[in-house]
Amino acid sequence: MLLEYMMMERNKWLLVLAAAVVAAAVMSCTSVWNKKYKDDAGVMYGMIYDEREEGVALVNVKVNGTLKAVSDGQGRFILQFYFADIKDKKEQLIELEKEGYEKFKQVFYYEPLSLLHLRLESGEYLLKEAEGVIERGDYEEAEGFLDRAFEIEESRDESLFLRAVIRYKEGKADEALAALESMSRKEDAAVKAFMQRLEAVRK
Repeated sequence: MLLEYMMMERNKWLLVLAAAVVAAAVMSCTSVWNKKYKDDAGVMYGMIYDEREEGVALVNVKVNGTLKAVSDGQGRFILQFYFADIKDKKEQLIELEKEGYEKFKQVFYYEPLSLLHLRLESGEYLLKEAEGVIERGDYEEAEGFLDRAFEIEESRDESLFLRAVIRYKEGKADEALAALESMSRKEDAAVKAFMQRLEAVRK
């Protein structure tokens, strides 16, 4: 009986000691967390995709003008926010940049652990859309797509060719010719044939 009593008392002391260790650990973690919160407010996640719903890699991600991340092979990125970044500023401005894609800007609000879904549109997509609306005869909408494509690449041959097509369909042969003359590949057979047609219209 004495031995059993001594074992019970020993176990009680071990439990008390274990509880004290756990409490100390919790207090330490809480203290560390409180300090971390002041220095490190948390993170947000993001996903960048294109018109095909596919992730876009190697996109520069800026927040309020500062480069914060670069998207990975699947278009994902993580934004690290510090307490100083958000304590006096609710709105955040995100900017996405990648060669061959339209620049993207959007205002968002910091929400810890939330996910941003952001879409980038490529020059290829804009030209495809422009071509489609030209076929429907909506030249004003097509011009809108071309203007955006020119912002990505100022003198891209495909954009200039489509602009020439619009001017031709609008009855502006001189402007159509000027667009074709600006092309780097104006010696291509299709371009030369188009230019000859325009020359004939002018006579």
